[in-house]
Amino acid sequence: MSVRDDVAAALEGVGGLADRRFSAKRLVLGTIVAGVAVLTLVPLVFLLWTSVWSGYPGEIGGSFTLAHFVDVYREGFFDVPTLLANTLVVAVGMTVTGIALGLTLAWLFVRTNLPTKGGLELVLLSGQAIPGYVFGIMYITAYGPQNGLVSVAVADALGLGSLSVGLFTPWGVAFVAGVNVVSTAYLLTVPALQDMDASFEEVSRIHGASVTQTLRSVTLPLVKPALLSAVITVFLYGMGEFAIVSVLGSRRGFDVYSTAIGSAINSRFPPAYGEAAALACSLLLATGVLVYYYRRVTSRKREFMTLTGRTGRRRTWDLGRWRWPLAGGLWAVVSLVWILPILALALTSLHSTWTGHVRLSGLSVEHYVTAVTSSGLREAFVNSVLVAVGAATLGTVLVVGAAYYTERTDGRFRGAVDFLTLTPLAVPGIITGAGLIFLSLWVGKLPGVTLYGTLAIIALGSVIVFLPVSSRIAVGNVVQIHSVLEEAARVAGASWLRQLREVFLPLFRNTAVVLWFFLAVHVFQLLSIPWMTYSSDTVVIPVELFQLYMYEPALSLVAAISTVFIGLTVVFVLAMRVCGITFYELGQH
Repeated sequence: MSVRDDVAAALEGVGGLADRRFSAKRLVLGTIVAGVAVLTLVPLVFLLWTSVWSGYPGEIGGSFTLAHFVDVYREGFFDVPTLLANTLVVAVGMTVTGIALGLTLAWLFVRTNLPTKGGLELVLLSGQAIPGYVFGIMYITAYGPQNGLVSVAVADALGLGSLSVGLFTPWGVAFVAGVNVVSTAYLLTVPALQDMDASFEEVSRIHGASVTQTLRSVTLPLVKPALLSAVITVFLYGMGEFAIVSVLGSRRGFDVYSTAIGSAINSRFPPAYGEAAALACSLLLATGVLVYYYRRVTSRKREFMTLTGRTGRRRTWDLGRWRWPLAGGLWAVVSLVWILPILALALTSLHSTWTGHVRLSGLSVEHYVTAVTSSGLREAFVNSVLVAVGAATLGTVLVVGAAYYTERTDGRFRGAVDFLTLTPLAVPGIITGAGLIFLSLWVGKLPGVTLYGTLAIIALGSVIVFLPVSSRIAVGNVVQIHSVLEEAARVAGASWLRQLREVFLPLFRNTAVVLWFFLAVHVFQLLSIPWMTYSSDTVVIPVELFQLYMYEPALSLVAAISTVFIGLTVVFVLAMRVCGITFYELGQH
């Protein structure tokens, strides 16, 4: 008798107990599926509603209208062609920079005998601990034309008054944004290179093909699905980029869709809610098409999972006499784009006023004292911790439950739920934040319900933003746990809840911890959702830091807070390593 026959017989023998198990299963998974649907769809519904509503969100006396679309796309409320062109510049430049560097480093680390690649990878992955707005501030302290550490030093050496490297130009903004996602592109492509069947490259090598020929005709075609998914993901992030554009471009007149939407709501009086929603709709349409294509690319029977089941030592390409020169060149690049900006940020924080010159007599820790003793910053830190812990906990429960539903059951809505977990890829954080504002204003009309400006709305928005990535991690690991273990528990008469508690969750524990840490670190750094939904009582560290830089001339204080912020995140990452969790292993999942 087969295992399935044994299971069927056991279920028939326990009758009513099976019904109770079924009810518990339906209740738990149904609640989770409903939660995913509400989080992903309801904010979009209220965003679309606001775009066609004549009054403000929550104003019952309004009526349906297309006036906001007319104002935006015909009357010039926004300069839509310019915003679209700027958004595409950032998205394309970000994708080219991020994928080119990320894929090159992934191939060199995995497929060659490059020396010092362990140290290079550590520096590369440290970028995960630096949020985008801090990254932009780092580049200003290093390469700003007036007071950048590197640009001032080079200008002094060449006898020039000042030196501009184009940091604040559109392509400069796009390059910095691209460097900020190199580690993400690396993590998206390195697993496919690690798991690819190396025998194909061996055949190419035997037939005399060069490294370049093998890379072009063998390696890249084999990792094409993973590469395409990485390109689409980074491009989608670029379409919604907000933080780096705000820091480097907005104050100099360079706006994209996300910054224009944010300004229409936060910087106009009265807020242009309807026009912002109408503008967001066109970006949603474009990114929605890309998400549909992304799903097609990554759902072709998991083509990007290229494990063959064979074991053995993989041969790497011998770089020969180019090993050390290439390693030296990579360290030079890494120093220019990562190490020097971090050093400049730290030096800036130690000066009362930063001019681009290091003055030993002017070193001071006064800004660190302010960063540690300020009551406003302490309150923002507490708020950030509460949001990170709450969002990480809720997000872990939702993505694990959704992954279990899509991969462990035959529910009729499995495909729909899987698609819903990917839909936030099509919705930049600023648009999600706008949708949550409209939702909270409408729901606020109900007696006893207050969502607007609360930590809860920030936490919910943060969960939505990171739902696609965290759900992919969960799905990939649920598939690896064989269902025969739970079937054996069912044969022994265990209820579904007991199977879940004693079989599935213990086996899934490590992945759940990875998910929780991943969400906590990234939610702690997130700017877009808090910036759109905070109130004076719910300011978090990213908002406090962003406000200081944008509205107060206090670069040294901002640098000190940023350095502390990076330090706290690094401590968090080190705690992950102590627990045996690394971003590198996260990429392998």
